[in-house]
Amino acid sequence: MSRWYRVGVAFALVSIIVSPLAAFAQTYPNKPIRLLIHTGAGSLVDVLGRLIAQDLGERLGQSIVIDNRPGAATMIAVEQLVRTPADGYTLMVNTSEATMLPTLKKSYRYDPIKDFTPIALMVTSWTVFAVNPQVPAKTLTELVDYSKTHAGGVRYGSGGTGGALHIAVEMLKLKTGGNFVHVPYRGGAQAATDAISGQIEMVSMGLASTRIAEGGKLRILAQTGPSRHPMLADVPTTTELGLPDVRMETWFGLVGPPNMPGDVVARINRELAVILKEPVLQEKLAKLGLAVDYKAADAFITFMASDVKKWQQLLPAMDIPQVD
Repeated sequence: MSRWYRVGVAFALVSIIVSPLAAFAQTYPNKPIRLLIHTGAGSLVDVLGRLIAQDLGERLGQSIVIDNRPGAATMIAVEQLVRTPADGYTLMVNTSEATMLPTLKKSYRYDPIKDFTPIALMVTSWTVFAVNPQVPAKTLTELVDYSKTHAGGVRYGSGGTGGALHIAVEMLKLKTGGNFVHVPYRGGAQAATDAISGQIEMVSMGLASTRIAEGGKLRILAQTGPSRHPMLADVPTTTELGLPDVRMETWFGLVGPPNMPGDVVARINRELAVILKEPVLQEKLAKLGLAVDYKAADAFITFMASDVKKWQQLLPAMDIPQVD
């Protein structure tokens, strides 16, 4: 058997293997795509998912169908995702909970990088600290000082134990030694309502919820993002206030099942990069308290790896019990 014959056979075999993959990537997508949302209808993740689905679907030439699968600390949606074929026809909006839950929840068994195909980071948001107007503190520094001297500390509400809004204040507590006492609620709206009525002194809430504070109902002291969001241009960041380590950003990314074809990931990325630059979509996102922070797959993976490491170091030091 000649050397050239063997080379020809090897080339033919490679072609047989590669050609279907190349053809698949070229024809993707040729049917509707399912987008899993790990929260209920009307939530911030859901609204974001619907906005992205509309514009991304138009760019891909296929409809993207929203499938809400809330519950079990995101695991209902996650388990749906990881069991589906890695063909790009089932995707999920993942959030920063994915890098916190492995440390916070004993039963959470998914690695945010190895058990998914990270496609892109899309947007981020951050937390706002606000107090009842009767609280004498006019600045975040004054609030920390007040918490140390006020009998029983400062009671603060958030939308639940172990969520980003809870963790943000526990980070403030860790870095300043303030006496902040958590009062968990089933939703952020009730926490804000009780802060307005004076049932609690403070509330930790997302940017999208800050409209409830209008008219002096609450005094907003700080925001935990990298810069001042246009919604709160007059409110300083924690970094400006000398607390650069009190940074709490919630990220929202697009992921698929593990081992998705690279060409399909690249195709989705190209279209996402285009739609996230569109002024109309950016304006809609800004009204939700979201800021575009696009990172393609490789940068998204690096970002998540850093986030996992950060929470592995910080969360055990906080007053947040690990749950089953």
